[in-house]
Amino acid sequence: MPLTGPSCTELARRADTSALTARRRLEALAHGMVVRLATEVDLARLGIRTEALMWMTVAPGGLEETGRRLSRHPQVRFASATTGSANLLVAVAAADLDALYLFLSDTVGALEHVTTIEVTPILTGIKRTGLVRPGSL
Repeated sequence: MPLTGPSCTELARRADTSALTARRRLEALAHGMVVRLATEVDLARLGIRTEALMWMTVAPGGLEETGRRLSRHPQVRFASATTGSANLLVAVAAADLDALYLFLSDTVGALEHVTTIEVTPILTGIKRTGLVRPGSL
């Protein structure tokens, strides 16, 4: 599978410099946390067929603990405190609907500060990490 994005040679051409200089500048930006490089993984190749967003209402005193506990779970791809009727948004990846159900009943069900939850299954991905997926719709 080909890599997407310009090579250091292409970056150098665009910046009118050498490939070595372009690579060093990119490394300096990444090392300084000015830019971060992200990898897009096709979850289906890893056996992940189900994704969902979980909009949770968590008691304010337990929001930090609940978010941290969920963020450490291997099925959780994203967790963030938010505002509105739900104050915790969690993105989950699971092998299938049965695995998602087990995550909800066993993992989320064991969290004492969660008062309500709304689960939104993701039907198809169109854009992720800045990459538009051709043929998604």
